[in-house]
Amino acid sequence: METRRMHRQGTWITARRGVRSALFAAALVTGCAGPANEKPPATASASSPRAGASAPGSAVQILLREEVVPGKLSVTVYSHSLSTPEGPLHFWTYVSEGLWSLGQREIRFSVKREPDDAEGVFDRQLFELYGLVYELAEQGKIVDVHGRSQLGGPPLLGRDDFHCIIYGPPVPVEGIAANAPFLSAVMVTCEEEDVGGQAGYARILARLGAQASHYPTPFWTDRKRPSVARPGETDQTLITKGSRRHVRGASVRLERKGGLANASPTQSFFVPGDRIVLRVLPRGLDNLKSAAASEGNEDGLILMLEMDPSSGTGLYWYPGQTVASAITSPAAAGDRITGNFLILAGKKDVSKAGVAEDGFVMMFPLATWKRIREALVSGKEITIPGQGEMPAFVVEHVQTTYVNPIDGKRYESETGWDTAKPEGGAAAQKRNDQVEAALVLLTNEQDIAKRTTVDDLSEVVKQIIAIVEAQVGTSKGPGTDLLVECELLPGKKKKLEMAQRPTVDQPFAQAIYEKIEKIVAPEVKGPVKFQVVFKIRGGSPPGP
Repeated sequence: METRRMHRQGTWITARRGVRSALFAAALVTGCAGPANEKPPATASASSPRAGASAPGSAVQILLREEVVPGKLSVTVYSHSLSTPEGPLHFWTYVSEGLWSLGQREIRFSVKREPDDAEGVFDRQLFELYGLVYELAEQGKIVDVHGRSQLGGPPLLGRDDFHCIIYGPPVPVEGIAANAPFLSAVMVTCEEEDVGGQAGYARILARLGAQASHYPTPFWTDRKRPSVARPGETDQTLITKGSRRHVRGASVRLERKGGLANASPTQSFFVPGDRIVLRVLPRGLDNLKSAAASEGNEDGLILMLEMDPSSGTGLYWYPGQTVASAITSPAAAGDRITGNFLILAGKKDVSKAGVAEDGFVMMFPLATWKRIREALVSGKEITIPGQGEMPAFVVEHVQTTYVNPIDGKRYESETGWDTAKPEGGAAAQKRNDQVEAALVLLTNEQDIAKRTTVDDLSEVVKQIIAIVEAQVGTSKGPGTDLLVECELLPGKKKKLEMAQRPTVDQPFAQAIYEKIEKIVAPEVKGPVKFQVVFKIRGGSPPGP
């Protein structure tokens, strides 16, 4: 079974039946397998939990809400904490409200408090910065993920070398609501920003993650940390040896069963079955097409990319390193490893790939490279099969909106609706060749991790699949699609909804509904909602 990104397609039949009815509603979803100058260690473990985990007894508090631009822009300052094995970390987080009306994502700054910092003594200098951002947004000067700002005034947060800002992807914090799209902003030195600008901002963000032991990168600014830039390093990296492009809205990852622990017994970094995936969000498609079509890129591309947020391991690199280094999330399986860049090139009769610094390099025969570049320029997906130790290469377009066929609600995901193969019970061996199942998570993974366990969720999914497989049995008939939506609730309760197309087989669906209703729900700490989408006997034919 696979967890897949899904897109809307087709029409469902609607029907209801009694108080305990299975609900058959509108719209089908289908998808595609959807520190100082010392040499850093080869691996680093991010022992801190993700943003959003509050230290025990440390509720989020509002310290101040101030109008920076009267009637147009306000900034709220929160106090909150994050629990770590070394003890709680305390923060001030500044949250804007009013930028999104100008097309600029709201901006959050989180500042790590030092032990002698009183909770109410936060830096008001940032309010002036928000006012400047508003003025620039009014002029159409917008920043986005991996954007940057360089300030000509006094340094920020009392640190002489903090004159620059890097804008990262949104990182949610429990207790601080997000009422509009936002960016997480991090203060950096201008030397760090220069490295990011020339060799990829993911390089700086990953180093900060390794330094703070927080995967993939800390959402906060640490005023006491050492710089992660090295003198003269932009002349020591292969990225700056050729023409290169920042491509926002795209990322690269290596997919490997067992992650970095599964090493090749030969000289190659790769093992059979590896895949390198260039993952493109809707906002990144035009950026990628433009980069591929640019003059001078006919023979190859150097793409500086964002970190893949769905990966559990990230490469990082410092000058002088000769082996791959990575920071990992303790909550992830590690089967996905994200990098800072991807180099693609064509050379006659050459097919090879490798890991260099904190990215991936792939070289293809000229005819294959031509096909890849044509796909990139035209905005199409493409898959180049792997062979031996040459990994497969995939260009994957990822949707960020999912329309629930049960209630028509739209779900937005900044990171996209993605492909994953769950472990444990949900990945049990398929017992009925007439049934294919896909899983859609309608509760974000951070909330799922807080509210239940992988084993408990997998067990429910496994039971639903077994019920449908048994009901289908060896029956014959036309293909059909069946959707089962389940919401687990505190108190070992659950809510069920169902949908089927192209027609409703009422006895078949009702029998499934009644059996699923008898599943004993696990205890959860909050709602966990998911869907299992079944293709039965090949699924229903395409239709209007």
